[in-house]
Amino acid sequence: MNPTSPSLAKPITLESFAPYAPPQPNPNPKPERQWLKVWKPSEFISYEPPRDFVLLGDCHLTRGGITVLGGWPGVGKSRAALGLAIAGATGKDWLGHRVHARFRTLIIQIENGQWRLKKELGDAIPEGGLDEWLRITPPPDFGLAFHEPAFRERVSEIIGEFQPGLVIVDPWNRVAEGDKQGDYRQALEAILECLPADPEEKPAVMIIHHMRKKSTETTKKQGRDLLHELAGSYQIGSAARCVFVLEPGSSDTTDPTVVLTCCKNNDGREGAPSAWVRSNGLFAPAVGFDMEHFLSGEADKSRATLEQIAQALRGMAGESKGQAVQRLITAGLCSRTKAYEIVNTHPNLEEEKKSGKLWWREDAA
Repeated sequence: MNPTSPSLAKPITLESFAPYAPPQPNPNPKPERQWLKVWKPSEFISYEPPRDFVLLGDCHLTRGGITVLGGWPGVGKSRAALGLAIAGATGKDWLGHRVHARFRTLIIQIENGQWRLKKELGDAIPEGGLDEWLRITPPPDFGLAFHEPAFRERVSEIIGEFQPGLVIVDPWNRVAEGDKQGDYRQALEAILECLPADPEEKPAVMIIHHMRKKSTETTKKQGRDLLHELAGSYQIGSAARCVFVLEPGSSDTTDPTVVLTCCKNNDGREGAPSAWVRSNGLFAPAVGFDMEHFLSGEADKSRATLEQIAQALRGMAGESKGQAVQRLITAGLCSRTKAYEIVNTHPNLEEEKKSGKLWWREDAA
């Protein structure tokens, strides 16, 4: 045999006879994907959803479903989302919608830094804190990189550890890599891939989204028509089971009033729009807000502000409801019907039970 043959180039040693070590299986394998299931009608009828399936309102927020909160920049979408997380922890209503089951919330966001969140959380967190109920990401160094497998894996790990009932993604335009339908579809699929496979363990998903640039059209959009004002409304609007839109109450930059409208709810009733005031990090009912006037598109022209109403009523001391109503009418703030509504609900007016006289209390609100 030729001594330079390749078969004799490496000597035989004891290491050559080491036992073969097969590759170790993945300790956390992903469940095999089930592409399609078929149920009988009787199985649908007998289906019992989890007790906490409906988290908010009339199916406005449900486990496994997508809800969108849209609005123009600066209107308070992120603050409203934080308010929803706090409502889920405390069981209190959120912007007029009942919380049916307390839930944990994971907010995956990129817009608000530590300083902004320190101030907002300091104003809004109830006594006792929310450490067991809420997790928020500081702005990630590499963005909301749902297109990266490692990023999605980390999100899945956090969801598995914390087990939230709600995952909020804020904002949508930092997730989708473009504004085409294919970009939106890929981004939605990437988010949903992070959720648990078991339907009963899936959290609800809320996506914070921007609206289209305002057009020169003078007719004010309202109700279901607001759905088409979402940027990329066809793809994101069709994927969501429920869509909320948050609008400023007027174009006055000092006016803290906002209006919340549910313009889509596939599994329940949308409900009427409602008005709120940004206060103490959260929202309080906007007493005296003229919704009819707002929806007419004339709100900026003559709607009374909260301060104007307060100025008209301030100093009342033992006056009747009729006199209070006349104060508002004389100031040119509203109609007689609206004035009675304001007087009957204003938090700073205190009524004597026996006499029915009204007194203004500056520190009542």
